[in-house]
Amino acid sequence: MDVKISILIPCYNWNTSKFIKDLHVLCTKTPSLNDFEIICIEDGSTNYFSNNSIQKLKHVKYEILKKNIGRSAIRNLLAKKACFEWLLFIDCDSKIATEHFILNYIEAIRTSRDLQQQIKNRVNNIANTRNSYIYYGESLYEKKETKNTLHQKYGNKIESKRKKDIFSSHHFLIHKLAFKQNQFDENITTYGYEDVLFQIKHPYYFQHIKNPLYHIGLKNNENFIKDCETGLKNLLKYNRDKNIIRKIKLLKWASILAFWGLRKPILFVFNILKSLILTNLLSKNPSLLLFQFYKLGFFLKMECDLGEKRK
Repeated sequence: MDVKISILIPCYNWNTSKFIKDLHVLCTKTPSLNDFEIICIEDGSTNYFSNNSIQKLKHVKYEILKKNIGRSAIRNLLAKKACFEWLLFIDCDSKIATEHFILNYIEAIRTSRDLQQQIKNRVNNIANTRNSYIYYGESLYEKKETKNTLHQKYGNKIESKRKKDIFSSHHFLIHKLAFKQNQFDENITTYGYEDVLFQIKHPYYFQHIKNPLYHIGLKNNENFIKDCETGLKNLLKYNRDKNIIRKIKLLKWASILAFWGLRKPILFVFNILKSLILTNLLSKNPSLLLFQFYKLGFFLKMECDLGEKRK
């Protein structure tokens, strides 16, 4: 089977040189990979570290954008520059977890081609079904002690577990034609929910596979909370979209509270306890339950402010 993969890595202020070098070694050692390319683009980074050293590697391209274009647009740009049929997107703040990482995605391509052939055998006129499958693997968080306790706890106990049902763009494989038909929404320029919204909006089969990769770019507690707040601002645009509300738990809870007239009482409690909750979340032992309540309260507060502006 002829397999050629374009590995696409958006980068922003992260030393990704070691990861790309390790990834390059992995690709060259995988005999079933006929050809590959690794494209890394700095998205308006202000610190390049030693990333330019990857240019010396065969099959590797490295580019620098002076202006940041955002998490969605940078992925769309990488796809346009790709030469091969299959696109493997990987976040730059990653670390190899298994020597079978590339091989597991090749197996996913084989599965996709087998499915296509089975359907072709049954039906004479059928669309190219392999274009309908998106494969994505697990995200692991190292359990060693770190100052970034909230991000680490949330990653280990919530984010890594829910990936079986909810698509994450940390690393995923997609056919180039499929991505060309439905790209990431470039109206979402900031952090948060762009991958979940991609899953909801597009009619693909999102297949979770057992293929782990470490996510090592942990943020400190304060920055992690700020990023989550930014993501909630992205969600605010969809607080009246019934299709999206049904599929995003926080929006569903906000809608239920509004229906039962409980939004104001919850918001009242949130406003009173907000400073105490933040004290806990910024501590060395943050509560994930309080973090979930903080996100709900923060979102309800934004909804309330938006409603006041519309009056």
